[in-house]
Amino acid sequence: MKCKNCSKQITGDYQYCPHCGQKTDIERLNFQQLLRDLWMAFSNTDRGILLLVKQLVYRPGRVARAYISGQRKTYFNPFSFLVIMVAVALFFILKFEDTAINYSKIETNEIELLRFSFRHFNVFILLNCPIYGFLIWLFFIGQGTNFVENLALSAYLSGQTMLYYTITIIIFIFFPSSMKILGLILGLFISFWYVLAVLQFYQTRSVWSIIKTVLVILITQFISQGIIMFTFSIYKKIDVNFL
Repeated sequence: MKCKNCSKQITGDYQYCPHCGQKTDIERLNFQQLLRDLWMAFSNTDRGILLLVKQLVYRPGRVARAYISGQRKTYFNPFSFLVIMVAVALFFILKFEDTAINYSKIETNEIELLRFSFRHFNVFILLNCPIYGFLIWLFFIGQGTNFVENLALSAYLSGQTMLYYTITIIIFIFFPSSMKILGLILGLFISFWYVLAVLQFYQTRSVWSIIKTVLVILITQFISQGIIMFTFSIYKKIDVNFL
């Protein structure tokens, strides 16, 4: 029997290919199989998204460190995770933006900027990920990691942050008056969580590492806001309806 994935010959009664690890009893793709694969992707105890989300809450840096250290079959791919979470967050933003955010209490000149940011939310987040990854690598250069490994950490953090944003949007829908306080709490929580992630990733507890991580967060936010303002100003100047 040949493996349908790697085409290597399999001799013996194997449930999984000894060469590539794929199941040997792969059936023709049908709707039932599709639903089963989707459920496994989310719930698989070895590398499902649900397991990943749970572990990223309290051990984000350790998850990223384990992934770059070779545990690729244990954890969901960070870049696939980021794309999925951005898509989920974008759906909720576009679907419930007007419900979750009370624009009547926002100044008129800020509304257009907010709408522009929300409409292109996915682009800004995907741009933000390599910026954060690069800055972490730069500030911790000489610690035995390369840029791409820090990019994996950033992808995990950005993807999980999208989940936090999505949960916050859902809360806004039911409690619109809580927007300011929840926004503040979320910002503080994410900042603390990012610091925790970097300390775990680099296996350090030094005050200097905390300071460097806070600086990275602040610089990343500054650059991100600059990108948003710059692209918005271009949008206004060329008078093209991106929305």
